[in-house]
Amino acid sequence: MVTIKEIITRGDMNFIREKLLPWSGVRAVNIAYSSSKKKYPDIWLFMGKGVPVITVTDEWRSHDKHLRRSQIVHEFLHILGLEHDLSIGYSTYPEYDTYSKKVYRRLIK
Repeated sequence: MVTIKEIITRGDMNFIREKLLPWSGVRAVNIAYSSSKKKYPDIWLFMGKGVPVITVTDEWRSHDKHLRRSQIVHEFLHILGLEHDLSIGYSTYPEYDTYSKKVYRRLIK
């Protein structure tokens, strides 16, 4: 059994609790771990009837904190109902996802 400390750093968890939850108005989110070895996707969202679940992999964990957190912002934007839209730079591919990075930069200022 993988513990939350093994899934996500304390800093990432604090970012979610202190920045993302209050900013988004989302009441709760669960973080889960997948042992998938695929490079992509390395983070994804499941929206069931209960609390949204963001699943991360070791590949996601290998990224620097700014990329990890901008990807978490990306998933929160989906929770809020935003769909991918290349006209605003909101892409499923991190290298083209300028929108989530802009939102992230505003949140950390």
